[in-house]
Amino acid sequence: MKRWAFITVTVFIALLAGANAATAAPYWVKPGVYIKYAAMRYDPYIEHLISEGYSPHKLRTADIFYFVPNTTYRILAYNDTYLKFSILDEREGYLTIGVRIDMSNVTVKVSVPEGKNLTPIWRQDEVIKIETLPTHIDFEGRAYKVYLRSLTITGVYRVRKSNGAVFSLNGTYYGHTFLWVDTDPDMAPKKNETFVVLPSLNWTMKVEKVSSMDRTLKTYYGEFGPPVATLSLLGPPLIIKNTVEFSTQTPDDLRYDPATGLVLSPTTLTILISPDLAAIGIPFATFLDQRAAYDDQIKEKFVWAGTLLLYDTNAEFQKVQEVPFSKAQTPLRYMFWVSLVLLGSIVAARGWGKIK
Repeated sequence: MKRWAFITVTVFIALLAGANAATAAPYWVKPGVYIKYAAMRYDPYIEHLISEGYSPHKLRTADIFYFVPNTTYRILAYNDTYLKFSILDEREGYLTIGVRIDMSNVTVKVSVPEGKNLTPIWRQDEVIKIETLPTHIDFEGRAYKVYLRSLTITGVYRVRKSNGAVFSLNGTYYGHTFLWVDTDPDMAPKKNETFVVLPSLNWTMKVEKVSSMDRTLKTYYGEFGPPVATLSLLGPPLIIKNTVEFSTQTPDDLRYDPATGLVLSPTTLTILISPDLAAIGIPFATFLDQRAAYDDQIKEKFVWAGTLLLYDTNAEFQKVQEVPFSKAQTPLRYMFWVSLVLLGSIVAARGWGKIK
């Protein structure tokens, strides 16, 4: 009888662990859900900095390095920038996620090697003008500056639902998604855990710490907290040739809602090195919501969740005090009670045998 009791408990624990692994992503993560972030232009912020001597050409909402085969595009956006992540489908434990980045009032800088043609990533009817620029003395080719009314970049990648691992469509691993943070204690980020991977550079970024703020912070979607949580990441010096260079350690932060795991801002420092973007060819970018910057930097209100803010989502969030069993959890609930009944029967049988 001891053996059967042990087997029953072991099977239950194994089934419980397997069910948790299969549903490690937050309950709201499913096909059809989208999450949209924004970095908005804010004229009072621009006017204030210009009065302080800043060049308007440096006051942008996004600065994106977009890599396609043999070419790098540097994209500067001066009006509103939106990033939309849509969960397209789920197959064999993997989520397919589509990305759409919409920008307006855009300048693109691109260098084309000798013998290669300029490959547009823009619609021709959005072009205002194209300038030819002088190139570096050690570069054989042509450089261009393209002025656009608007620009859209799209891409698709995959996320393993059980642990949030991000993969490009060709299977390259980039780290943990920046769309949610695991809230299960067994799956939550741990210090020194690798969270971001740039495989072509043999570069990783690791978890430095997770901290909590006992206050409410704003996004365009609404207010969250208290508390709100911050996942702080740190990497070694980052050098992308002719693109970006950090000679010291490279920081990154993301802020999230610990009640749901939803990321409220993928960056609090403007720097964004995100697996979700790296998987579609954007290993490095900066974003600055100018309304948040105005309130936090100039007014010193410190009320916003970050510099690329949650703007909209159709995810359905449950209230903490009213969390029902989902369809995925219901069999597990019954399994638990059946296991207890079976175990109780075994124990009772053992006791009855002794009484006899």
